[in-house]
Order: sequence, then C-alpha cells, then structure tokens
Amino acid sequence: MTFKERMSEITQSIRAAAVSSPSVFFFVLAAGISQLFYKYIPNAIHLNFLFSFSVVLLCNDKIKAATARTKLTIFCGQIAVLTAMYLTGLLTLNKNIDLVYLSLIYLYCICAFIFFFPAEDFLKEFKLRFIHFLVSLLFFGAIYCILFITIFLINAIFDLDIVFTESIIFRITNATATIIALTVFAVYRSKPLIHSKFFTLMFQKLLPVLLVPLSILGLIYLIKYARFPYSTEGIPFPLYYLVLGSIVICLLMIQHFKDRQGIVRLMLGLLGIASLLFIVALLRDRAINAWKYGGIGFSVSDKPPLHEIEINSLLAVYFFYATLSGKNITSQLRTVTALITIILFLPVVGFYNFAYFGQKDIIKIHSALEEFILERNRQTTNDSDNTPRFEYFSQHYPLENEPPENVDRIIDTGEYDAVLVKVQLKLDTIPASSIPRHAQCRYKQFLFSIEPDGKSVKISDESDGQIVMLDFYTRIKTNSTKAEKVSDKTPFIYEDQKMKIIVRHAFYSENRSARITFDAYIKKTPAMPQR
Repeated sequence: MTFKERMSEITQSIRAAAVSSPSVFFFVLAAGISQLFYKYIPNAIHLNFLFSFSVVLLCNDKIKAATARTKLTIFCGQIAVLTAMYLTGLLTLNKNIDLVYLSLIYLYCICAFIFFFPAEDFLKEFKLRFIHFLVSLLFFGAIYCILFITIFLINAIFDLDIVFTESIIFRITNATATIIALTVFAVYRSKPLIHSKFFTLMFQKLLPVLLVPLSILGLIYLIKYARFPYSTEGIPFPLYYLVLGSIVICLLMIQHFKDRQGIVRLMLGLLGIASLLFIVALLRDRAINAWKYGGIGFSVSDKPPLHEIEINSLLAVYFFYATLSGKNITSQLRTVTALITIILFLPVVGFYNFAYFGQKDIIKIHSALEEFILERNRQTTNDSDNTPRFEYFSQHYPLENEPPENVDRIIDTGEYDAVLVKVQLKLDTIPASSIPRHAQCRYKQFLFSIEPDGKSVKISDESDGQIVMLDFYTRIKTNSTKAEKVSDKTPFIYEDQKMKIIVRHAFYSENRSARITFDAYIKKTPAMPQR
C-alpha cells in the first residue's frame, strides 16, 4: 500500500467515525480548544481531562452501536454532568466540596477508561485496545517532540528569540498533539489477533519463567516485613500497587497461550496470598508505627486503613476465585477495577475524601474563578497601571557557615540544648481564621506559628509568656526588590538569649499562602547557682 493510499484510508476512517459519532469529535475539538486557550480558561487542565476521557467513554462499543437518539441522550447527559461538575469546582469556597469535585473527575475518567474494554471477547480486545491506547500516547509524544524540535531549530538558525513556555507556540503544540492523539484513539476498529515474534518471545517463553520465582521472593519479603517491620526497607506507595498491576497485565498477555494456563493459575494464587500478606503487613506496621505517615501503602496515619484493607480483600477474593474456578482472568476484572475505583473516589465516603476532609479552615477566601481572575490581573499588571500589584515573594538564604561541596551541613551544638533542623511552617489560606496544624510547631515550652496574615512567625515561650515576632515578609520583600543572587545575600538570622533562628527559605503570596523553612537552635538554660 502506497503512502497516498494509506493517507486516503486514514481520512476515510476519520470521516466515517465523525459521521457515525459526531459527539466524539465534538469532545476532541473541545479538548484541543481547552489546550489552545488554557491561559484564558480557569481550571483548564480539569476540562482537558474531562473532554479527553469523554472521548474514551463514547468509544465504548455499546455506545457506538446505539441509535442516534440514544447517542444524543448520552451526549446531552454528558454535557449536563460535566457542566455541573465544572461550575461546582469553579465557584465553591468549601475545600471539602473541592475534594468531592476532584473525586468525581477521577471517578469519571477512570470508569470511562475501564469500560472502553468490552466484556465480550475480553482477552483479545484487551490486548488490541491496550496497545491502541499506547499507540495514541505515542502519537501525542511524537507530534509534541517533532513540533518542539522544529521550532527549536528554526529559532536557533534564524535567532528569532522565540519564547516557548506560556507562548502561543507552546499552546498550539499542545492543542495539535492532543487533537491528533484523540483522533487516532477514536478511529479504533477491532481486527484479527496476530501475535508478533517479540510478543511470543516475551509472554510465552521469557516472562512465564521469570514471574514465578520473582513472585515467591516478593512473598518472602512481605512475610519478613510483616514479622519484623524494623529489619527491612518499607514498601512506599505506589510501589506495591504498580508491581501488582504490572503482573496482572502480564498475566493477561500470557493467558493468550494455552500451554501457559497453569502458570497463570499459579500466579493468580500467589497474588491472592500477596494481597492477604499485605493486609497483615499493613496492620503490623500500623500497630508499631502508628505515628508514621504512610509507612506502607497509601493509608494515612490519623485514619484507620479501612479502604486499603477493603481493596486488598477484594483483590484476594478475586484472585482466589479466578484460580479455583479454572477460568483465570475474565471480564470480571473490569468489575473488580470499577469497585476499587469506587472505594477510592466515591464522594464523601471514598478514601480520597474520607482521609483528607478537613474539620477546620475549610472555607477559602477566594473561589477558583476569583483566584484565576486575581492571578490574571497580577500577570497583566505593569508599573504604569493604576491597578494594584499583587505581591509575590520567594527567597532562599545561605547558611551561616557554608559547608564544603561534599558536606550537607555542619552544626556546632556546643552551646545549644537542641537543634531543630528544617522546621517547615505553611499557611494555605490568607488571612486565616485560625492557625492550622501544619502552620505551627511545638518543642517543649516553645511554640512557633505563622500569623494569620502570613507575614511573620510568632515565637512563644510558654514558661514565662514571652512572645517574639519574626517578620520575614519585610526581609524577603526587600531582597526581592534588590534582585540579589543567593550568593550575594547575607544569612537571615534572628538571635536572642534563648535561641537562634536561621531562615533557609521564605515565601509569601498575597491573599493566597505563605511558607517558611528555618533551623532553630535552642540555647542551653544557664544552671542555677548552688547554695
């Protein structure tokens, strides 16, 4: 087939897809437009994901085969749901509702991807569609790289001084790559299943031999971690789930070969055992390291790990059922994945909301729309305007005594009772109605906290009631106007009879947030003279 014939075939496929499912290409264009004009659209990244996965949802076989009336009903329903979600995220002042909005985005996108894979002829279609999804991503990356390299070379050859980031060229590149990738995705058609030589080598000969011993070693590691948590490295999120998901995808590919069904069944049994062992390791880790944030898995320290136990219990039941039934992996995997998504992202009761819902300071000063307008005004304001400038300062400061290149820190503790290294305080709402936990730090009788206006740190000695205010706003504002390099700055140090504070980094954004990182050297208390 010549290049011209191939291009003609592609054009006809696109035209046929557009005629049969015009709503798909409506969302393709909407995703491209949201990329092209993202500088002028609040929460544009959210719109881009919603539009892109709306394309994925409409590529479901049952929707594609539906009548025109049904397709129109589904399209109108999508528009109504997406509009309600977007306006909620744009206008709400409640941080918890903001989390619900993000949960709905995750739920919508992941479920759209899950049901792109049909239940009928699941094994064959999973391979073909998974590869097609990867090809679409490859098209996105290839178009993106080609356009950027072309622009870079033209800029270098003709000395045009083109600005890449936040420029119209950057946005056109994003939009073009998005439209082409989604178009490639939308024209998918089922075709005969043919295994390449590389696929056969990997999934019939190589991986079946390697997976079993590697999985047994993984089980031994989980047993050791559950028995002796302090004797080995932790299992950071998301390593365990990435490994589990990768093995399941490999088993789906191996299952295409009838002579490897026994290995697939054995591996599913091992995965079921791994899920149970992970629950044991999670509970053991929680019992010993209850103070630790996310020592294993994704559960947070101040909430019971109910969702993670539910997910791994569900996985164990599914893996054992697939093993004992003799059917191995079937389309029920879609249902299990959808249930896991619901456990994670169902509004209010799902993990994402259950773990991170706030009890204090949940009302924002500005909505996402107001924040966007303020940010746009700040960016477009110049010195000749009468519009007030929005303050934004960020400064890094050198240490008092800079160490050699191969030494991180040198701390002389001779005259100090304790050294608090890298104390980090952050205030995410300015002005704040109350001081949240992450905006304060307590050590013995000393309490460090950011003030509600985000411009200073209050240092309280509760033993005698003494209060000191460390004004970092004035210092970073002065340094920012001078445009000094870090190497030219003098260290930012406050010292009195009780302590010495060395500020390493300070940040302030008007009506938004403030952060400060410092080292606190607590001086030794003079000994009382003996009589």
